Amino acid sequence: MKSQDIRKAYLNFFESKGHLIVPSAPIVLKDDPTLMFNNSGMAQFKEFFLGNGTPKSPRIADTQKCLRVSGKHNDLEDVGFDTYHHTQVGRQMTAVDGHLANNHFAQFCGQLLLSC
Repeated sequence: MKSQDIRKAYLNFFESKGHLIVPSAPIVLKDDPTLMFNNSGMAQFKEFFLGNGTPKSPRIADTQKCLRVSGKHNDLEDVGFDTYHHTQVGRQMTAVDGHLANNHFAQFCGQLLLSC
């Protein structure tokens, strides 16, 4: 299975569960001076999580282009020496009823995994 097939299956599944599918935000977020690069699937939704805005839907899913520059698992020195260390990654993100972790999300993920 190719990565674009996985992304498509992910988005189609969550769309079928009533999620609004939103496009990936740019790698460099123009309206957020606190981030140099987009490094997570949640960055474009930060204002909603902080209570500074209201999302278009209580259920949102995306596949986000991210730039991995450092972090708690800082293994950038391994990039280029094997097949699984990359600097640009895609992150899948789903917000359900304004929360990242709740029973609906866990149930949906279980259903998605079992359907693949």
